[in-house]
Amino acid sequence: MKLKISVLIVAMIFTVLKSSAQDNETCGFSEDAWSADTAAITAFLISCGRIDTVNYDENNKKTTGQPHHQSITVKLNSGKVLHNDSIYFIAEEMPSFEGGDENLMKYLKTSINYPAPARMKKIEGTVVISFIIDRTGAPTNIRILRGIGNGCDEEALQVVKNMPKWNPGKMKGKPVRVQYNLPVKFKLT
Repeated sequence: MKLKISVLIVAMIFTVLKSSAQDNETCGFSEDAWSADTAAITAFLISCGRIDTVNYDENNKKTTGQPHHQSITVKLNSGKVLHNDSIYFIAEEMPSFEGGDENLMKYLKTSINYPAPARMKKIEGTVVISFIIDRTGAPTNIRILRGIGNGCDEEALQVVKNMPKWNPGKMKGKPVRVQYNLPVKFKLT
């Protein structure tokens, strides 16, 4: 019985110390981690915080339907807000590749190397890559939405990672983060 009470008291003291420490530090969370480091964000969530998201429609009202943009708030368990941002799905001015869609297609054509395993197996199809164009125009948070395998997914991912900066999306004349989905077609000729 004494052991149970001792363990309970130690656990309570640890919890109090941990929560008071959280008020004074950010548990290793940094703005750099927010940009693309999934492991850092996961470690932050496990250790001392949470991410709250709220979807809004085009009239800036909360919605459970198709969102216009999403508000993202990173908080400590104590409630202190560390980071607040929005990702738009539809912006007044959508991001654009320098030179327009024609240059984007030219970039994809010249940058993609058809993977040998896919070529040998005669694999064709479309890989869909999702990413966020940040306020500077850089593609971030790049991931595969739909793949076809045999090296094509990795090739499409690498080409998007190496992309030059885009013209950022804008709301009311100010650059905003915008989610973008890009289909990358693999077709043997």
